[in-house]
Amino acid sequence: MSARDVTVSVVVPAWNAGQTIGTTVSALLMQTAAPDEIIIVDDGSTDETIEALAGFGDAIKVIRRPNGGPSAARNTGVREATSDLIAFTDSDCVPERNWLAGLLAGFDTSDSAQPKGVGGVGGVGGVGGLVRGVGGSLTGEYVDVVRLLDPEPDTRGEIPYLITANACFRRSALLEVGLFDEGFRRPGGEEAELGYRLRQAGYRFRLAPSALVHHHHRQSIGGLIRTLMNYGAGAARIASLWPTHRIEHPLRRMLRHLASPRALIRRWRQRTVDYGWRRGLYFALLDHLRHPVFLLGYRLGTRKSANQRHHSLP
Repeated sequence: MSARDVTVSVVVPAWNAGQTIGTTVSALLMQTAAPDEIIIVDDGSTDETIEALAGFGDAIKVIRRPNGGPSAARNTGVREATSDLIAFTDSDCVPERNWLAGLLAGFDTSDSAQPKGVGGVGGVGGVGGLVRGVGGSLTGEYVDVVRLLDPEPDTRGEIPYLITANACFRRSALLEVGLFDEGFRRPGGEEAELGYRLRQAGYRFRLAPSALVHHHHRQSIGGLIRTLMNYGAGAARIASLWPTHRIEHPLRRMLRHLASPRALIRRWRQRTVDYGWRRGLYFALLDHLRHPVFLLGYRLGTRKSANQRHHSLP
């Protein structure tokens, strides 16, 4: 199907986004492929988010709900939406003018004619684009260097899941697999878990490199560490739902990784060639910390889940 044979809703979850949500909405209203509706789901904000949205009037639909996390907020938006496709971005993102057009171009008529089912090749269930930083610190630059928020193909060249800062899904596919798992209360893991269920249902994903979103990356190493910890904790929940994704001996792996100065030196030399000694050293340190921090979040998330199961026993 061509891009305009279908309707599309844009859903944006927002929590205490008063400083950025106005820029996000303005960018959505300037799309070359205008969305049929823009739904902002306020997830129990306590700042000026609602006031920032008031000036847009009837151009957007605002839904307020008690705080439940981004998964719950997105699900609220999907249920409220009336379109065939659901495009997602975040309240700290600025989509380029051709963003939505790029995502829509990833869906075509040949997809619907292909068989769908477990083990088969199904139609395109979602299309994702690229995420780049708005600009700022070395930490934000590092996020772009390692493409932390881009869809990453697996060893078979297939995309296992999409990042909701920049993605568009068939609404029918989302409803078929039960939407996002609202047990993920923080960002991290919910996108991958949804992707696994969509892939299991026979859908596949495409990358749309022309669909670009600019994101306010974490600007400090502390902020990046918190993000990576959340990713690790999310991976622990995924492992509890999908045992094949369990990570064995996370603490041992973390300590072995940290206790490898040769690996750090090797990364510094590699990064220095591309970025100079100062940026190269900083990027090498983040390279060295990134996986151990993720594993720490995974271990803590696993222990938290175990404690919750223990206390829930009769």
